[in-house]
Amino acid sequence: MQFSRFLQLFFFWSHLHAVSAFDQYLLRKCNTAGFCKRNRQYAENIQRNNTHPSYYVIDESSIRYDGNENSFHANVIKNIPSGIKLELPFKLQFLQDGNVVRFSIDEIRSYKDYLPKVLNQRRYNETSKWAFADSPSAVPITERKKVENKIVIGSNSSDSRIELFLDSFLINVYWKNQLSMVVNERSLLNYEHLRSKDENFKNLLPEESDFDMFHDSFNYSRSDTMPFGPESVSLDFTFNEFENLYGLPEHPASFRIEETIGGEPYRLFAADVPRYDVGTRMPTYGNIPFVIGNNEKSAAGLFWVNAADTWIDFKYPGGKAQSHWMSETGIIDVVMFLADTPMEITDKYTNLTGRPTLPKEAAIGHHQSRWNYYNESDVMNVDSNMEKGEFPYDIIWLDLDYTDEKKFFTWKPDAFPNPARLLKRLGDLGRGLVVLIDPHLKKDYYYSNTVVKNDVAIKNRTGQTFFGTCWPGVSVWIDTFSELGGKVWGNFYRNFVNGTKNLGIWNDMDEPSVFDGIETTAPKNSIHAGGFEHRAVHNVYSLTVHQATYNGLANIFNGTTRPFVLTRSHFAGSQRTAGTWTGDNVASWNYLQISIPMVLSSNVAGMSFTGADIAGFLDNPEDELIIRWYQAGLWYPFFRAHAQNETRRREPFLFKDPMRSYVRNAIQLRYHLLPTFYTAFFKSNLNGSPIMKPMIFEKPKHTNFAAVDDQFYVGDSGILVKPIVKKNTSFTQIQVADGVYYDFHNLKPQKIASKNGTSDIKYIGIAAGLDKIPILLEGGHIITKRESYRKSSVFYRNDPYTLVVAPDAFGNACGDLYADDGETWAHKSGQYLYSVFSFQDFRCLMGNTANVPSNHEAAGNTLIDKIVIAIGNNNASIGDTVKINSGDQQYTVNVDKSSPYEAIITHPMVYANETWQIYF
Repeated sequence: MQFSRFLQLFFFWSHLHAVSAFDQYLLRKCNTAGFCKRNRQYAENIQRNNTHPSYYVIDESSIRYDGNENSFHANVIKNIPSGIKLELPFKLQFLQDGNVVRFSIDEIRSYKDYLPKVLNQRRYNETSKWAFADSPSAVPITERKKVENKIVIGSNSSDSRIELFLDSFLINVYWKNQLSMVVNERSLLNYEHLRSKDENFKNLLPEESDFDMFHDSFNYSRSDTMPFGPESVSLDFTFNEFENLYGLPEHPASFRIEETIGGEPYRLFAADVPRYDVGTRMPTYGNIPFVIGNNEKSAAGLFWVNAADTWIDFKYPGGKAQSHWMSETGIIDVVMFLADTPMEITDKYTNLTGRPTLPKEAAIGHHQSRWNYYNESDVMNVDSNMEKGEFPYDIIWLDLDYTDEKKFFTWKPDAFPNPARLLKRLGDLGRGLVVLIDPHLKKDYYYSNTVVKNDVAIKNRTGQTFFGTCWPGVSVWIDTFSELGGKVWGNFYRNFVNGTKNLGIWNDMDEPSVFDGIETTAPKNSIHAGGFEHRAVHNVYSLTVHQATYNGLANIFNGTTRPFVLTRSHFAGSQRTAGTWTGDNVASWNYLQISIPMVLSSNVAGMSFTGADIAGFLDNPEDELIIRWYQAGLWYPFFRAHAQNETRRREPFLFKDPMRSYVRNAIQLRYHLLPTFYTAFFKSNLNGSPIMKPMIFEKPKHTNFAAVDDQFYVGDSGILVKPIVKKNTSFTQIQVADGVYYDFHNLKPQKIASKNGTSDIKYIGIAAGLDKIPILLEGGHIITKRESYRKSSVFYRNDPYTLVVAPDAFGNACGDLYADDGETWAHKSGQYLYSVFSFQDFRCLMGNTANVPSNHEAAGNTLIDKIVIAIGNNNASIGDTVKINSGDQQYTVNVDKSSPYEAIITHPMVYANETWQIYF
């Protein structure tokens, strides 16, 4: 009977990509997930009985300060009415500049004979090992004093202060003397400690439920042995005077986190969910337990460092935002970030979890993919037709069926008999190739046998190799939590890459997806290195896989090229080594619409190299949808067209005009703006800043912008885009703050602000026929682009730059440019160009260099051959000629003012790697 059910699930799952909406019955709801239902019920009961003394208090006699690690320690005592008392070690530190507060609550467990010997009996507390870039250093705690019933803790280096209450576990967090966050304000702390089933009754609090504490009644998971019984953790956090929270990717929902009262909580649980339901809080592939809130004066962030199945409730009572975090197991490990702006929060968060990787420049270009290109001839035919049609692209992709019988690290011999030849042919044309490699390996061939032989496969609950079903049939899964497992996995790529440099890797199905598994994934009671159950590490598994992939490729390439890795599933810290996308979406308008808030949410959570499949992975899009999706998708940091194998072929050269031209124009616009995009990627690598930037990040004092998730800025460039995402739309309105804005296409001024300025949000109407993308360029910015057509990014490097200057109301503007060799890691040793441009009072344009590579070829062509200045009503300020100082040369150049909106300087003979001035 059990085998029959697994067989049904397997056949259902393998065909799900071709059927209608995802069947929600395969996934739990909160009321069918034991720990979620219990903690919600506990929260309801504890708030109803709020006069009861707290069950959790601080043992004052246990307080101590560790000067070596700059940490505050105490014991949280859990008092159970039956007379049982438990000590839960509490630790607090101030990190970075002292305005990052981390605390943890662990459990001391005595050895239990009844637990399986293959299991590690301590709670899993190593999520930070994977999520953090390095072990964070703490600043000294210089203030620690008792004031009435609380301990005040602070650091001289920070603007933050902590109040830890003794008689009820509660933490007040202050930022610049204002209460910013409150921990456990509603007394929802619940720490389900270890106990046997026989001991359960006397270990329960009166408000607790015993629902599914020792067994799982969900239809498909009754085989879960749950050896530790109940071990969930939950805690509430209040953001004081914050009414908007955002982040928490990945959900097909609005950018601003919605209230969940009366509905389902947001769930973080990596799952294979093709055709995920738009507008829900269901789990998808990625899981980053990080949220940000801001008001006009300050911002705060919360990182819940836990990789287990997690549910979060949110509500917005007047003047505050409340959240309730519930995880199935693990410890309570929390990092709170305090700053003036949301951008500073993301900066601090990515300082902790790692900066987004700076990809090779080709990876920022256009990617052409399909499941599947059949053979080498098909690949080269696509390449040839893309070039003939003048559709630039950099990388072509091969999905599952390039392999020999779905065995990864192999090639189908009749379709791809000479992979090295294919890669060389593509490389000679300036192209790259990406192929799919999943963490499941078909049973009984070299690579799966090597995994089993080295004892680095995921184990079942008895400690034997776990076998499940995925694309190849019966498979084993690499356990990259194991140090040896990571090395084995990384070494697999050595023979596969075989000396090439233009091969990238796509780690798909890495939730991990298991066709005959519960909720589409590995059993929660399977076991990883160290003896930890999968239930404790589930959401971070994918990070261990793609990090091992990246490290393996980095060792192979040895600095000669930057590895490109794409992962479907991801966690906090994934940005260090991989990009991602929104998974198996559908060719429909609502999936286009939701892609924008999904990508924005990932960008504020550090996962900036993100996109969505254009124009929908599943089903056949109508022509208008294809056009609009390319016009929206060209702004995704990860820009890939991809389609499922049962859809019609839709490479852009197959389209008829005018559709063909509209799509070509969109793709070429991406390439014209590659310098701007590459500079945005550089800044993201520098401080975590979003590449596709939400309005609230650009204008944080306008808190209403938190609910605006259908328009965005491109990095710091001032380019403001509102893609058309609804059918039959020929006009739209863009919301803007006070300032000057220009139509991106012709620099016609769209709004002129008074110099006094206002704080109102205004609307600018823009015609948006199929031939036009609604784009504004905000005054005060200078952007850099290249205007010729080239077939891939490598050939654009030889072209000169064009500067576009968009002055603000005072005649000022600034911008910057980053350039390097686009391929190697030489930029890490200073081989890059960083230039800053400034325009002052309509009188002077200057170029200055902040860094110039000693190898001048590293930055490519640095000539600025054209400068376009938006003049609007200020054309009288710019004469017919300009004077140029460049080095020891001084000369005059004519200005073309034939357009009422532009002044154009052609051939000014200035360079981005030099200092110069142009006087008007």
